[in-house]
Amino acid sequence: TAARLCGLKKNSKEASRARLFLHTHGGALGAPQWAKLWLAVLGCYDWKGVNPVPPELWLLPNWFPFHPGRMWCHCRMVYLPMSTLFGLRYTYENAENDSLILSLRKELYYERYECINWGRERETINPGDVYNPQTNIMTFANWFLHYTLENPVIRTIFAFPLNFLRKRAIDFCCDMVAAEDEHTNWIDIGPVNKAFQIIVAYAREGSDSKNFRRHISRIPDYLWVAEDGMKVQGYNGSQFWDSAFAAHAIGYSKLAGKKFGIYSEAEKVLDESMKLVYEFTDAAQVREDVRDRRDFFRDVSTGGWPFSTRDHGWPISDCTSEGIKTVILLHKIMENKDSHTIDKTRLEEAVSIVLGMHNPNTDGGWASYEQNRGYEWYEVLNPAQVFGDIMIDYSYTECTSACVQGLVKFAKTYPESALAEDAIRAALMGSSFILKDQNDDGSWYGSWAVCFTYGGWFGVEGLCAALEVEKNSKKRALIVDAIKRGIGFFLSKQSCDGGWGESVEACSTKYWVPCEEGSQVVQTAWAVLALVRASESLAIEDGFKELLSSCHASALKGCNFLRKRQEESGDWKQENISGVFNKSCGITYTAYRNVFPIWALARYAAFSSS
Repeated sequence: TAARLCGLKKNSKEASRARLFLHTHGGALGAPQWAKLWLAVLGCYDWKGVNPVPPELWLLPNWFPFHPGRMWCHCRMVYLPMSTLFGLRYTYENAENDSLILSLRKELYYERYECINWGRERETINPGDVYNPQTNIMTFANWFLHYTLENPVIRTIFAFPLNFLRKRAIDFCCDMVAAEDEHTNWIDIGPVNKAFQIIVAYAREGSDSKNFRRHISRIPDYLWVAEDGMKVQGYNGSQFWDSAFAAHAIGYSKLAGKKFGIYSEAEKVLDESMKLVYEFTDAAQVREDVRDRRDFFRDVSTGGWPFSTRDHGWPISDCTSEGIKTVILLHKIMENKDSHTIDKTRLEEAVSIVLGMHNPNTDGGWASYEQNRGYEWYEVLNPAQVFGDIMIDYSYTECTSACVQGLVKFAKTYPESALAEDAIRAALMGSSFILKDQNDDGSWYGSWAVCFTYGGWFGVEGLCAALEVEKNSKKRALIVDAIKRGIGFFLSKQSCDGGWGESVEACSTKYWVPCEEGSQVVQTAWAVLALVRASESLAIEDGFKELLSSCHASALKGCNFLRKRQEESGDWKQENISGVFNKSCGITYTAYRNVFPIWALARYAAFSSS
C-alpha cells in the first residue's frame, strides 16, 4: 500500500510479486490491528472490521486500576491518536472518488471488497505476523466493547449520554495530542504516533492549519538515507545517545594516548572533538518542564537528557545517566575549566531526574522513561500482536546499570552534594536488581540491543560501579560472584577468531543464538569493554589471579580481532543489526561500528599500560 501511494505502478513486477505474496497469506484481512486501522483511515478497509480503541478510556479516573495514563509512554502515545481516529471514524474524505484507493480495494483482497463480512474479520491475523498472541481476555474485551459501547442499537437508545461521553473523550484526546505536538516541537515521541497525529491534525484542522504545516516540516527529522536507501527511523535520531558513547571513546583514546605518549599530533583534534561534544551535551540537556504536565501524564523534565535532541525533549533514565557520566569525564579531561558550562547545579538536576525515575518500592531498578505506573497484568490486555511487553515501562538491566554508574560517578565526584547519599542508596538498590536479573548461566538479557552480549556488558559495568561504594561484605561477595559468572559467560561465547557474534534472533527466542555471519565488531567491542571493566574491579580483590589472566588474554584476542577488521581508512564495515526494541524490531546504529571498537581498544590500551 505504501509503495503504491508513493507511485509504484499497479502492473509493475514489484507490485505483482507483492500482491501474490499478500493473497497467498490471506490478503489485507490478515493484517495486524494497527495496519487495519491505517487501512480504515485510508479508505481501504471498513471500520466495522477494526477492533475497538475507545477514546472514553482516557476519561477513567486516575485511581482506576487500568488507565491509559499508566501505560508505557510509547504505547499510550500511539493509542492516544489511534483512539481519537477510532472515535471520529475518520476516513480519507475523497476515498470514494480516488482512483488509487478504489484500485487498492481490489488489489489488497482476493474477494470483492463489497462482499466482505468485515465484522467477521476483526480478529483475523496471519500467523506469520503474530509475535505476541492475543489473550482470551483481550479477545473477550474486544467482543464486549464491540457489542456494547460500539453497538449501533445501544448507541441509538442511549444516544445522548454516549454521544456526550464520546465528544468529551475526543476533545480530551485532541487536547492531549496537541500538547504532545507542542511539548516535542511537532516531532512527537516516535514515528508511529507522529504519523497518526499528522492525520488527527488534518482531520480536525485541515491541511492549511498551522499545526498540520508544522507537522509536515518535521517529517525530515525521521528520514534517513542509509547505504541501501531511504528509511524512516524509529526515533528522530540517536544524536545524544551516540554522542555520549563517542565522548567516552574519545576520552579514553586521549587517556591511553597520554600514557603511551603517541597522540601529540592528534591532540588538537581530540581536544576540539571533546569541546564540540561538550557543547552539544550542554545544548541537549532539557531546561524546562512541559506545560500542564500532570494533566497529560508527564513527569518532571528539567535536567534530563533525551535520546536524540532537546527539541524532542522526552528525558530517559539511561540517557540522563550517560549525560552525567559524559559531563564528569569531559570535566576531568578538558583542561580549560572556563569551558565547563554545565555546573554542579545542573548535574544535581539530572541526578534528581534519575532518582525520580527509580522504582524503590517495586523491584529497585529503573525503567526507560518513567517509574513503573501500571501492573504486569496489563499485558493480558495487549492488543498489539506484533510486539511483546509494551503495556508498561519495565525495569531493565541496561537502564538500571546506566543509572547505577551515573549515580556512583556523581556521588564520588561531588561527595559534598545533598544528593550524594540518596544517589549511593539508590545505586545499591539498583545493584540488587541487576543481581536478581542475572540468568543462571551468568548472562543478562539485553532489551535494547543484541542481546546477551549487550546485556552482559551493562550487567558487568553496573555491578563494578556498585562495588566501588558497597560496604556490606556479604553484598560485596554476591556482586563479585555475579561479575565472575558474567565474565565466565563471555569467555564461553568467544569464537576461535577472537571475536563474539550473536544473532538478533536471540532477542525473540531469549537464548543465545550464534550469528551466522560469524563474529561482529560491535559485539566484540562490548565483550572487551566488559572484560576490561571486570579486570579493573577484580584486580583489587583477592584470589582472582587466574581469572584475571583469562580476562586479559581474552580481551587481547578481541582487540586483535577488531584491529584485523579495521579498514585502511580507519573505518569498520557496517555489519549485522546490533540494536533492538520490543524484542522483535531491529535497529541499525551506524555509529556503533566505529564508536565501540575505538572505545574498547582505547580502554584496553589504558588498562594494559597500567
